[in-house]
Amino acid sequence: MLRNYFTLYHLARELHELLEGGFAFEAHSQQRNEITISLITNTGNHLQLIVVTSHPRLCIYTREGLNRKQRNTADLMPEINEKKVLGVVMDPCDRIIRIPLENNYTIVLQLFSAKTNVFLESNGKVIRAFKQNISTFIHDKNRKPDTCPKIFRLLESLVHDRAFFIERFRETDADDTAEKLRQMLPGFDRPLVRELLGRCGNSRSPEKIHAEFTTLFYELLDPLPSVHIEGKNGPEFSILHNPPKTSVKLETILEGLNFYSIKTWQYLRTRELVHELDNKLRHKMTKIERELAHFQPEKLMKQADEYERNGHLLIANLYNPKRKKDYITVANVFDPSAPILTIPLKPELNMQQNAAAWFRKASKIREKIQGGIRRIATVKVQQEELDRLLTISSELSSLSEVRDFYETNRSALNILGLSDKSGKEKDRLSFRRFDITQKAVLYIGKNARNNDQLTFSFAKPNDIWLHARGASGSHCILRGATMQNISEIQRAAEIAAYYSAAKHSEFAPVMYTEKKYVRRSRNMPPGQVLVEKEKVIMVRPSE
Repeated sequence: MLRNYFTLYHLARELHELLEGGFAFEAHSQQRNEITISLITNTGNHLQLIVVTSHPRLCIYTREGLNRKQRNTADLMPEINEKKVLGVVMDPCDRIIRIPLENNYTIVLQLFSAKTNVFLESNGKVIRAFKQNISTFIHDKNRKPDTCPKIFRLLESLVHDRAFFIERFRETDADDTAEKLRQMLPGFDRPLVRELLGRCGNSRSPEKIHAEFTTLFYELLDPLPSVHIEGKNGPEFSILHNPPKTSVKLETILEGLNFYSIKTWQYLRTRELVHELDNKLRHKMTKIERELAHFQPEKLMKQADEYERNGHLLIANLYNPKRKKDYITVANVFDPSAPILTIPLKPELNMQQNAAAWFRKASKIREKIQGGIRRIATVKVQQEELDRLLTISSELSSLSEVRDFYETNRSALNILGLSDKSGKEKDRLSFRRFDITQKAVLYIGKNARNNDQLTFSFAKPNDIWLHARGASGSHCILRGATMQNISEIQRAAEIAAYYSAAKHSEFAPVMYTEKKYVRRSRNMPPGQVLVEKEKVIMVRPSE
């Protein structure tokens, strides 16, 4: 239900409460197919509105704090800078959110499944587009505002008038019930239609469908956002009242979309890592299978026998006058029925030396066979180990499981030549790692000496250092975020509190500062530090 009209409708209302009277700060892009609109809320807080285009699993979410632009950042829509936000309005007919600004500018969020885009209007005319060009702006094309169906108005009329619903149902010309409902119920996409028909069970009578439609419509008016994160297909966002029992329930649509986006980035990162791991394992398996297929001891043994036979025949013909400069023709005394043999010779060697050369060649091939047999035994063991690793890797579903896989099977991966030899990767693997967002990564120390290594060898000056206040625990380094990224810091602080003696507390204080303000004196034992310019945040410990 990520791009569902009703989700976006409630999102627009929540954004309106936050942003009306605030300011648009800037619009920029640091990632492909992602635009960030920096805003200041009506309470003076920084808020980033992120719209992701061309991605089926992501659409729109927010992030607290100010994420400053980097050198490779594309500056977009400079006209909106420092403009007052007049409100946030949901289009009554389609999945479009408008953010009107002062001086007749409007930011338009077109949140369609395949054509998600962000535009800037001036006096009702599109002047800029985030993706491609302004011709991709399809809202209001070839239709008049007065004639387009108002989604809520039409659905309300169908809810309150069962006879009207049944009449529309029977008049709608479609091949099946699902298509009929999509045509007559604006705002009901395929997932919502499936939900409606699922609630109807085996009945397809218009009376039963109307009763379930009425219940579903009132649920959509009073959303209960939740995120189901235990499914095999990744996180799923919903605003309906009957989520799976294992779903995480959120207070607002904004919180739900933000939580869903974090979990989706983690899921996508996990899929990426598992895909890389699977490719490495399968590439190694292909090489092993090729090596097994290439080794043919029977063929080599036959060749060794032929070389040894040539040596014996040369010994038997040491004084044969028919020898030529570089070959000799002899009868095969080992097989009288075989044709006459021509044996190549080295002109610079006599017959006895040529025979010895053939014996040496036969001996080398036999040694090669014995070495190959030993190698094949080793390779078959590696093949069995690869089968085991591939079976385990196919079941990995979280970043922690991927990390545990590398940690548990480090020895086997080293033997197979699949471990990363770089020093940086070895440092990273020695710490716990959590991907907070696509760019923000949290590293956690495992013990006192490991904490020292993390803080004073691995961390960079502008990384964010976190630690539970007043309790023993792990040093934590948040990389890829700044002190203004409150959402990332809060999530990192929850994890930092979990990896401390305060993990069982309902709430715990966590201090954070930039790593350059963390130091130690000579007399301090490993793991103890002095912290300056720290800030404190209260969080609920959570892994």
